[in-house]
Amino acid sequence: MKQYEFEMVNKRTGRIEHKRATAANAEIARAQIVVKYAPQFIVAGLFCDVNPPHHILGEIDCADFPAADFSWLMREAAKAEGVTQ
Repeated sequence: MKQYEFEMVNKRTGRIEHKRATAANAEIARAQIVVKYAPQFIVAGLFCDVNPPHHILGEIDCADFPAADFSWLMREAAKAEGVTQ
């Protein structure tokens, strides 16, 4: 488990912000951030920092995310970003 940090750009203002998620891998962390913030933000495709789990407050905690739901999460993140498959 690691805490992944992603850069996000506010679609309205262009302001850059950062959001963190603790997860088993960067894909799960990014997808959870996208599902939560995609309506307002564009989330970078690659993480910009990695920390020990729960290192910085204010993260999304995906530590218990079930591996069996990975495909569902990826579909939801793609829908949130407006990606059609």
